[in-house]
Amino acid sequence: MLLQLDALMTALLIALFLLLLTTLLPWLISVTSSKSKVVKEELVELVGCPKCGYESSRKYEKGDYVGKVVGTCPKDSNSLIVKAIYVEKHTYAQ
Repeated sequence: MLLQLDALMTALLIALFLLLLTTLLPWLISVTSSKSKVVKEELVELVGCPKCGYESSRKYEKGDYVGKVVGTCPKDSNSLIVKAIYVEKHTYAQ
């Protein structure tokens, strides 16, 4: 009887170990692989001409806001307006 319990306990421990291994291994791989990447965030704004549809992106300048006139259009000399401000993320290997 004692040998049967030992074999049952061994089988249960092996099953528990395999279950833990299969659930923790993907998490462990994702955690270790993300440490080797560097993410750089850059604030960018999209400027455009409301008449001809010209659009360009540029680095955000302090004080800019959506709707602000920031220059003249290179195509038709109308005003360039800030259409959107957003963050671009660049990922680099370490």
